[in-house]
Amino acid sequence: MRRLERLYALTEEIRRHEPAPVSAPWLAERFDTSRRTIERDLASLRDAGVPVRTARGRAGGYVIDRGVTWTPLALNPAEVTALLLALAASPGIPYGYAARSAAAKLTESLPDATRADVERLRTRLRVVPHLPELANPAIRRTVEEAVRQGHVLRIAFSDRHRAQTRRDVEPAGFYGSRDGWSLIAWCRLRDAGRLFRLSGITAAVMTSERVPERDLDATLGWVPGPYVTPDA
Repeated sequence: MRRLERLYALTEEIRRHEPAPVSAPWLAERFDTSRRTIERDLASLRDAGVPVRTARGRAGGYVIDRGVTWTPLALNPAEVTALLLALAASPGIPYGYAARSAAAKLTESLPDATRADVERLRTRLRVVPHLPELANPAIRRTVEEAVRQGHVLRIAFSDRHRAQTRRDVEPAGFYGSRDGWSLIAWCRLRDAGRLFRLSGITAAVMTSERVPERDLDATLGWVPGPYVTPDA
């Protein structure tokens, strides 16, 4: 049995025994494999978001929370390769670390034949990544977390004329263009929506203050074409 098929069957086997827990030795015998392999598969399921938990007591083992459905993706080699290619071509995207982690999980879960087809197709592709000026990785991670969690950011910013300012901003999202990625935020210094080039943010601290709910396009002041950047 291929690994992806076993992961799905393992999930359904545990679910089928609900609410009783199922032990790792029993699962190892059921799938004709080792206990260590079963425990590694269960860890992979948890990493993929399947709510596998350990049940304590004499009848201990593994259970899956009720009401949760897990369906493995059925992607063909071209679809998987396209996703990997898009990631390789855009290394500076927001949450790039999460995209790389997802790509690793995806390729790991592929059936052997599909993975081999993906690797063969990837050898026929070459890409020069689009590399505008990139942000400091630690600063970018702080900004990404502030957007995700909805917290005020205290930043130091260097505009295109190298003028330095410090300001508190309410992060709303990200804007990507040929010049790179920018933070969309409500600037408390200017009392207006602004774009802050990620590469221009030279320091960032996420505060504990929550940001008010704002419409992204209203904050951006959306119009096709150039938008006001914080040069003033």
